[in-house]
Amino acid sequence: MKRILIFAATMMSLSAMAQETYESAQLATEDLNGTARYIGMGGAMEALGADISTLHTNPAGVGMFRRSWVGITAGATIQQGNDNVNNIFNKTGVTNADLDQLGFVYSAKSRKGNNLNFGFNFKKNRNFNEILTATNSLYNGSASVKSAIGKVLGRYNYSDYLVNEVLNAQFSVDGSAGYALADSYAFSSVNEGYIGEYAFNFSGSINNRVYLGMSLGIKSVHYHANSEYVETLLDASDIYRGDLSIADLRKITGTGVDVKFGAIFRPIESSPFRIGLYINTPTWYRLTCTTEQSASFYVNPDNNMDLQTGKELVNDSYGNSTKWDYNVNTPWKFGISLGHTIANMFAIGLTYQYSDYSAIDNRIASVNTYDYYDGWGWGYTESYRTSSSDNVMNRNTENSLKGVSLLKLGFEAKPVPEVAIRLGYNFQSAIYDKTKGTKETTLDTDGSYLATNSYTNWGDTHRITFGLGFNLGSNLNLDLAYQYATTKGNFYPFEKMIETSSTIANDPVSTEVKDNRHQLSATLGYRF
Repeated sequence: MKRILIFAATMMSLSAMAQETYESAQLATEDLNGTARYIGMGGAMEALGADISTLHTNPAGVGMFRRSWVGITAGATIQQGNDNVNNIFNKTGVTNADLDQLGFVYSAKSRKGNNLNFGFNFKKNRNFNEILTATNSLYNGSASVKSAIGKVLGRYNYSDYLVNEVLNAQFSVDGSAGYALADSYAFSSVNEGYIGEYAFNFSGSINNRVYLGMSLGIKSVHYHANSEYVETLLDASDIYRGDLSIADLRKITGTGVDVKFGAIFRPIESSPFRIGLYINTPTWYRLTCTTEQSASFYVNPDNNMDLQTGKELVNDSYGNSTKWDYNVNTPWKFGISLGHTIANMFAIGLTYQYSDYSAIDNRIASVNTYDYYDGWGWGYTESYRTSSSDNVMNRNTENSLKGVSLLKLGFEAKPVPEVAIRLGYNFQSAIYDKTKGTKETTLDTDGSYLATNSYTNWGDTHRITFGLGFNLGSNLNLDLAYQYATTKGNFYPFEKMIETSSTIANDPVSTEVKDNRHQLSATLGYRF
């Protein structure tokens, strides 16, 4: 008897959730990383080529290899922040060692200037390791007030819900929106993890004047964040009443894929001057996030009576854990670069790249389940994942993020054939809009509801690099690089909120923070 599959009209959508603007932005940004030569040149090698790191930006650069090559890069990063700004204690600091790059290029024999190369490379695109602490006074706001406003408005995130459970009810006369004033806050967070990219490259040259390349990148996300926010609560007489603590532990894992296309050409046959062009598609991420959030109220035993409500305040805590799937599509990247060499003694490179981060697409993922039955009554269940744009969150992304320019400049000199000296400068404009950028936790979307309260609007990033290269023989090379990167930002413990009907206002004071990093890298390469 012929088996006939009958589709049963049972479809169920599970885990229909999205993510929030500031966490998605972390996945879209990249560090200056790769081989020590690439770092020493400030990353400005998209037209100079012949370095495996260009596989991740302009894949045509790998087409300039004339010999096969294999190499490995290891390094150490030291993060240092400011320890005192405006007499307020703030500090960042962490040191970690990494395997930054591992890959090879196989170069087929060329004929009359035509060749075909194959390459593979693993590279750390993003280093999430960071410790950030910040303290400041709370003049016109508190997490307690924020949760009360959210309750009045009928829109608040999960942290606000937890605060309502453990604290606001104790200060409420009618159970609606009680709150307590706060004097100051202390925030600390520890972030760990990385985004690694496994890239496969096909590239080659035509008559030694035109170089073309394509790379397929597969990215792996490993992100862990652990933060705690504590504020000191006061009564109407400014006497210490207790502490409110909000803790958040979250883990993001998943994979992404993108495709990169590039070209390099020499407009003048007799000149080594070359122009590079490249386009990188968005990275299409499929991600899973798990969180554990809790709120706790610790009462001052010497001041545990609330005069307004007549209630005896008690220690309390409440928490929960959540897991959901979501998708994020990062923006397109467009780049143009120039490169020139002089008598095999000097090389200079310049690259400009643009990407519109306000176009990040936060997407709601759904798992659809179907039940099938055949002619004999046997059945099975099949599930597949779909996604759709989170238009509510994407409007916040458009307001909070903006287009980013990346400028790279690199210079290399060889005083003798066996030694190279390199200098580089790398500038990345601010991703976040300092005037409009905010984490909105009252949006009608799950991405907002499950987000943390705090956020930082980081500014421009400046990177200065220095490198040395040593030819250890006809086949072996050793490259060393040092990179200094600095960024300033404004940290906010929560967003500004106003509820006009009850004249409740919550206006936090921003705190200036810094992220200064020193990176040492070494690459050992072998040509064959």
